[in-house]
Amino acid sequence: MIGRTIRNFHIISVIGEGGMGVVYLAKHTQLPKRFAIKCPSTALSSDPQFRERFFREAQNHALLTHPNIVQVTDYFEEGGQLFLVMEFVDGPDLGKVIEAKGKLEEKEALSIFADLLRALEFAHSQGVIHRDIKPSNILIDKNSIARLMDFGIALLVGTRRLTSTGAAGTPYYMSPEQIEHPQEVDYRSDIYSLGIVLYQMFTGKVPFEGATDYAIQDQHVHSPAPDPRQNNPAISPEVAQFILKAMAKDPDERFQSCAEFLRDIRDYERVIIERSNKKKKKRLWRLVALVAILGVVFAMYQWLKQTERNALYLIQSGSDKALTICQELKRVQEKEEAIEALKPLDPKYVDPTTRDSLEERIKEHKKNIDERISSYRDSLTKLQRIQDTIVEKEFEEYALMLEDRKLFDQAHTTRLMKIHYQQYRDSQQSVDVSVMREGCARELGN
Repeated sequence: MIGRTIRNFHIISVIGEGGMGVVYLAKHTQLPKRFAIKCPSTALSSDPQFRERFFREAQNHALLTHPNIVQVTDYFEEGGQLFLVMEFVDGPDLGKVIEAKGKLEEKEALSIFADLLRALEFAHSQGVIHRDIKPSNILIDKNSIARLMDFGIALLVGTRRLTSTGAAGTPYYMSPEQIEHPQEVDYRSDIYSLGIVLYQMFTGKVPFEGATDYAIQDQHVHSPAPDPRQNNPAISPEVAQFILKAMAKDPDERFQSCAEFLRDIRDYERVIIERSNKKKKKRLWRLVALVAILGVVFAMYQWLKQTERNALYLIQSGSDKALTICQELKRVQEKEEAIEALKPLDPKYVDPTTRDSLEERIKEHKKNIDERISSYRDSLTKLQRIQDTIVEKEFEEYALMLEDRKLFDQAHTTRLMKIHYQQYRDSQQSVDVSVMREGCARELGN
């Protein structure tokens, strides 16, 4: 295969190889761009069931356009052989990173994990459950951003499954319900698998091991999750609790969404910052006790820095809320367009529950929008109480940091928030759904 040109792709080398087939690195013959091409074995390509499943992977991936998900760009058949074309991510998978480092530091692990939560939150919002979350399906690009891939055994909620009726997945990372009732899993099954990945990042090993797949699966169903601090005492109690909650046997006892999981992690990170700030303040007070004049100077300096931190926090959280509002507005628009597309269709070809499901999800999105806009306005109100020069300075520095890290969507919503702040400051203009819709369209092209 190496050296061949298939359609517009010239095969350069092998990226990965296994029992299912080979993944090749290819260069586009017309464009200066490289791609990864998944090519199943000839035997599998001739299997009707596998062909259907492979086609389903292409369809699942086509639904998911997100910066933390590896994008699928094409799917075709050539000479009886199936090909799935994906963007090429220049970096190792998470399994190799863990193998090389043994254990990841907390900051690095939580940064990678936040990317995964964002990816799965989006996939779940599109009705897709991954069902095979594991380190080898997570790529870390050259900018240290995590990218989720391989939706080959994903389940589209509300549609017919094309996998077998048995439990599909990797035994080390399967949830109890995926083992016992594979037809009945929901989004929380992915959260269980995420808990195992987080456990592995902090300890260098999976929580359950055994000589056979059955032995491993039996532990998932019946054995309590081990405390990760037994393998890494440096893990904080809060992070250990995140892992154990995600790995709860009962799905009702886990995080109920990736968004909830991500919020708790962010709250924890803020607590860590606050603890660090308290230690700094204690050191300053010791200096005050020794030198009164220097103590006053340091106190004034700390007050200014705390004010800057407060402004930065309000800008960061407000920008996050604005991005979420824009995303939710786009999802409402997509679902409203989907409803419009159903109208000219013959009713006998349309599942009657489809429209109801779309309308129900539109209501949920609109409820989220109303809640976030209220919180967003509160952030703008609080910024008015801080000196304008400080707020403007923090807006500028935060925007430069986002652009440097290539977080362009966040940079756009930060710019939108700055516009709203200036309008609110100068004329007390209110921010509502229509104002946000106009701003999202201008900044993000929604």
